[in-house]
Amino acid sequence: METTRIAYKADDYGNPMYARVSWSKKSQGPKPIALVYHGGGLLVGSSEMIPRVQTEYLCSKGFVVIAPNYRLVPQVSGKKALADCAHAYDWATTELSEAMQKEHGVTLDSSQVVAMGHSSGGTAALHVASCRSLRALTAFYPSLFLADTTTSAHKPTSAPPFGFTPDFTPTDEEYASIEPAGIQVSEFQLGGPGIVPQPRNKWQMHIIKHGEWLQKVQPDGDYASVDPLTRVSTERPPVMIVQGELDDVPGSSLELAQRAELKLKDAGVKEVLLEVVPGEKHMFDMPPSVGSSDLGPKWEAVERGLDWLVNHV
Repeated sequence: METTRIAYKADDYGNPMYARVSWSKKSQGPKPIALVYHGGGLLVGSSEMIPRVQTEYLCSKGFVVIAPNYRLVPQVSGKKALADCAHAYDWATTELSEAMQKEHGVTLDSSQVVAMGHSSGGTAALHVASCRSLRALTAFYPSLFLADTTTSAHKPTSAPPFGFTPDFTPTDEEYASIEPAGIQVSEFQLGGPGIVPQPRNKWQMHIIKHGEWLQKVQPDGDYASVDPLTRVSTERPPVMIVQGELDDVPGSSLELAQRAELKLKDAGVKEVLLEVVPGEKHMFDMPPSVGSSDLGPKWEAVERGLDWLVNHV
């Protein structure tokens, strides 16, 4: 697998924002495009979060895989972060084609575009499907029904890891690292075991724990702008949702995934599939073992989600 980083746009201060572009030299001819959006609640994350094994799988099937970074809240609203995700589609289907042919001898088929994402990245994929042309999309445990203020996305939670983290009120210096001058953050490491949490990680945990996530993501209260399920029509491409049975992260649950399945079908989307992964929670596919040493039910569910994209181009 070949991989490179390419700047696809600039932030409001003129700083480059990057997409990770991957492909295999083994497949010949024009290559379909797979846009893959990382998770992190629109607050943290980067293209480096996306499991390498999933990228390799799509590349082995002939795709050019494009994983764009996008600007993160609070320096921009969630609406603008999702606009970056749509901008990445536009770039991938226009400017990137010429660059890949010139620099790497790779031809892109801009008529064959699919999208996928993890968590809020799944929401981003659904958003792109609402305003751009896709052949299919796969959303892994997406954040859903964000415009419905009665759902868990708007409520405090005691679920781990949020419920176990101490409250955090950033100092002026700490907040300056969350909103640095002269650059809009578009890449930030996700917190986790063995990683020293930074102010942004602590702030993320605090606001989700206290049910303030969407207030920070869309301060003007226009939650419909970050909820692609408010823009459902028969024009939507085939949609697959891969959902852990025991997911308890606010905004993502089996109940919400089932509700989304019904809404999409009722709206006339021709192909809708919900894949439930028994006994699994949020981000079940993120450990490096899944798809390498662990080829059991978790990887099998991931593979079905990836094959959904493969089979629609």
